[in-house]
Amino acid sequence: MERETTKLDALRIDRSATPEKGSSPSRWWILLLLLLAAGTAIWWLKRPAAVVVRTITIQSPSPVAGTSRTLLNASGYVTTRVKATVSSKVTGKVAEILVEEGMKVEKDQVLAKLDDSNVRSLFELWLRMAC
Repeated sequence: MERETTKLDALRIDRSATPEKGSSPSRWWILLLLLLAAGTAIWWLKRPAAVVVRTITIQSPSPVAGTSRTLLNASGYVTTRVKATVSSKVTGKVAEILVEEGMKVEKDQVLAKLDDSNVRSLFELWLRMAC
């Protein structure tokens, strides 16, 4: 029986010895979180300042009497993702654009108006010559 008792005593946990002081995984996680927090704080304090934007109001100059001032003179054509044909019967300056990009349009809808002052003056001159 003594032999069995010694075997059982050998299976007991010896609690008199102090545990080894080693690094536990939880300490590494805490250290990692502290380093991450410190890095974030440094980045936050060193980030560039917001850019100051100045704005001013600009007024379009009024044209001198008897003259017209062209602000933009360009030529080109309209293209779409879906096949569409857009054309005018005469050439001229665009006086007014009635649609915006992305709007749905119907068949025979007016998209833009052209400046017809040159055509009108030629037509009036032709009428004077014919009469």
